[in-house]
Amino acid sequence: MALRFQLVIPTSRVTCRYPCTTNTYLSRGDGIDGKIASHNMMLHVPRPLASAAASSTTLCRPYRRFTSFRSTSRSGGGSVIRLDEVTGTWVVFASGRRDRPLQTSFDASALRNTKLADLPTHLDGCPFCAGNEHMTPNTLLTVGDSGTRVVPNKYPAVGSIPTSAGDDSDRSIKSIRGGNHAPFTDQYLLNNEIPAVGFHEVVIESPHHNAHIATASVDHARSLLTAFRDRGRTHRETRDIEHTVYFKNHGATAGASLVHPHSQIVSTPVVPVEAQRLQTLALEYFRKNRCSLYEMICEEELALYNRGDSGECRVVDMSRNFIAAVPYASAGPYTIVILPRFSGSGAEQDGGVDCSDFTTTPDDFVDECAHLLRSCMVRLNTLLGEPCFNLVVQTAPVPNRGVQASVQASAFFRWHIRITPRLGAGAMAGFELGSGFFSNSHMPEDDAAELRAVR
Repeated sequence: MALRFQLVIPTSRVTCRYPCTTNTYLSRGDGIDGKIASHNMMLHVPRPLASAAASSTTLCRPYRRFTSFRSTSRSGGGSVIRLDEVTGTWVVFASGRRDRPLQTSFDASALRNTKLADLPTHLDGCPFCAGNEHMTPNTLLTVGDSGTRVVPNKYPAVGSIPTSAGDDSDRSIKSIRGGNHAPFTDQYLLNNEIPAVGFHEVVIESPHHNAHIATASVDHARSLLTAFRDRGRTHRETRDIEHTVYFKNHGATAGASLVHPHSQIVSTPVVPVEAQRLQTLALEYFRKNRCSLYEMICEEELALYNRGDSGECRVVDMSRNFIAAVPYASAGPYTIVILPRFSGSGAEQDGGVDCSDFTTTPDDFVDECAHLLRSCMVRLNTLLGEPCFNLVVQTAPVPNRGVQASVQASAFFRWHIRITPRLGAGAMAGFELGSGFFSNSHMPEDDAAELRAVR
């Protein structure tokens, strides 16, 4: 298993904690996760840190070189993915996104003062406000009477899935699935580049410009999760899709370009190595301990909570089927992870519910999770004063496709929601960039106690 240590520095002591399930966008630092979420660095997929993690379930295999692919990034051919051989990072270059509208600002005073509660319900020039539907592409999905709708992203990070067998994108997909990540694009050995294709959609969460998931009714959170799930189901009907990431950026420091409440969905025909890395860590834990890492997290956090020792407890809130907790080795202050407490393989006897696959979540579980999600957002909003944040739903790749066909993810992995407040604390500086350690001045147990105290 690839080991990464995290330095947590409170006022009076120093301790190291091993974050078994921390996403790479946290491990690589503040600034990178916002770029992932805003698609400047959508597929940030570093190789595992040690050879032990590069098992048969990862995509880290030797690259076979190709010379028949042409470069598209500078010829107007659309988005491309390039590999940085030094860091093992894949980067999406989507020059068309430079033209997207900008409502947020990186001015320090604006970041401090701009709150949704201070904004009007409707803004004439906002493409997401009610009455401005003509400013967005055609609606793909509406969720009940909530006003939540999904549209194609007008400035996508990925192009459409190729339809012809001779398309460069189609051949690139085939080369990746054959175990080769990037073909040559010219005579230079390090210039590995492939077209970036898939689906990129926007979830317009509300017709109201100043709606916030913490201040709106639970219908807001329920409609958001429902839109995520239903569009994820639709995307996987395309046989080339192997992975979907669902995320929300709130505020400029979290990577949002528009203030109006919205989230995004990106599906790709390849599984980012980060998604494989999370599975690899969970699978190695399962092989070593003969139990699910995520199940053990739930059991141990609940045991501490039931013991009544607030000094050790990291649980923020819970329901019958879900638990919200601050991670044991949280990379930054007030991070919350929502985990399913239930297991399920997707089999008929489990009601078709697969605990690793978010798209199998039934309506009653979505409703229950929405209540817990809103509870967490209310606590963060009350305690921190509407912070900028990133929200990511991390789910297993589409089952029975590609590498995923070799594993039953429900045995060792569970989908989960990670909420990362962007407070300016814990940003990547020289020490973090040079060492890979994170420094966090907040102990997770103290953060959880503060969040639990919010009523």
